[in-house]
Amino acid sequence: ANGSPRKVLPVVRLGALFEAAMPERTEIDEDWATKLEDVVAAFAAEGVYVFLDIHQDAFSTTNGGEGLPWWMAAHMQATATGGESYIVSPKHPMKLFVTEATTLMLQEMGVPVPSVQIVTDENGANHEDPWRAFSVGSKDGNPRLMNLGNPSVRLNNNDHAWGQGTLLFTMQVQNFAYRFYRSYLHASDRTHLFDPYVTFVLHLCRVWERHPNVVAVELFNEPPAGGLPNLFGKAVNTRHDLFGFYGEVLRVLGDVTPAVRAPIAIEDVFGTLQDANPTLTSVLIESVPAAAASQLRKWASQGQLVLSFHFYPGFATTVDLPSMVKLAKTEAAKLGDGVPIWLSEYFEGSAQDLADKLASATELGCNAATFWQYANINYTHAQGWFKYDPEIVAKGGLFDSLTNKINAAAWPAYAQTVRDGTFWGGQITGGGGAQMDVLQLVPSLSTLSSRTTLKAAAAAAAAPQFGYFRKPRVPGR
Repeated sequence: ANGSPRKVLPVVRLGALFEAAMPERTEIDEDWATKLEDVVAAFAAEGVYVFLDIHQDAFSTTNGGEGLPWWMAAHMQATATGGESYIVSPKHPMKLFVTEATTLMLQEMGVPVPSVQIVTDENGANHEDPWRAFSVGSKDGNPRLMNLGNPSVRLNNNDHAWGQGTLLFTMQVQNFAYRFYRSYLHASDRTHLFDPYVTFVLHLCRVWERHPNVVAVELFNEPPAGGLPNLFGKAVNTRHDLFGFYGEVLRVLGDVTPAVRAPIAIEDVFGTLQDANPTLTSVLIESVPAAAASQLRKWASQGQLVLSFHFYPGFATTVDLPSMVKLAKTEAAKLGDGVPIWLSEYFEGSAQDLADKLASATELGCNAATFWQYANINYTHAQGWFKYDPEIVAKGGLFDSLTNKINAAAWPAYAQTVRDGTFWGGQITGGGGAQMDVLQLVPSLSTLSSRTTLKAAAAAAAAPQFGYFRKPRVPGR
């Protein structure tokens, strides 16, 4: 970051969803695997490097999120011993964990407490059975599509609700997180949850071996806290549990023959960093388990560990970007020697602001930087990788932008596309906000400096992901 010229290379953070790779627990889907290989090869042909991102938001379709297979949540629910909820269904309605104590904690962090929304009829009455459609065991649609096809779920996972954190405050997500991070500790969960996950990670590591443009495999996107509302008995241990999970994944991968040579990228809780929000850090106080710390140091010493972090000022992050990068360097050094840092997500409202931050992140010392998000909006005619039929668009889209209510005129047509399999994605869990042509706008250092000065003066007078990266040390290439 001394202003001297350096080589930068284009890179994409490519979402590789576990739920698509293993629609059944037994094996990797061959069609999905072939498509992934083809996509990675297509990027290679264009000179683009790839991070393989095991992306998730709120874990599973069965609670409104995406990423992990619905059969994992179904296993958790089927083996629940205390009546706890892991899925959304008529017997397990979507419910927030919020208590008086947690409300006070959230208010101290400056976080507004959301509420669960339910579809109403024309008279304002709640739908009589809002959680049945596409739920596990209902025989009313495939549970892998509940996050798209259930209208009440969509009220709680669309981008507006996602911005309020609704899903992350549900009992379903909190219970799922707590149990998943600890799945390697219990025989049945290890068999049904942990082992299939490691199978998927190993598959991606083998993709790295076949494609020289793959940089690393990222284990988990934005791991949420788990165990709330039991703050002191469970939630405070989230970081300890998460890194224990990481450590066991690395230990198992380290015992595989032939040896895994792919670098592994990890994120801290919420994708943020220790001390990025002092209040949050004071809650997540438990340290990394000794066995996990040993594995992290081992993988770092082999040049196979990357620290990934996100920059979203607000709940999880209360510092500016330069401070965040300093924190990333500090945390990376604690993990082991020579661990590169990767700013894997951030958002700005314009392509130019995204481009400026790419340059800033690189100058601050990030080895890689990718933004949220690129999509070919000329193709989708939407701000993300989702595409709606002209009939739906003509009727004003799926949601009333003023009330955040389901658009009753458009919803039936969309719901039918979900049921018959002709849908093309959906704007859920923050899937909007895409930009194009960002890399063309990355400024020179002098231009960046001038623009930054002008922005500062104005402020004194008076918000798959492409980016640039400096390639980290990659063994075996």
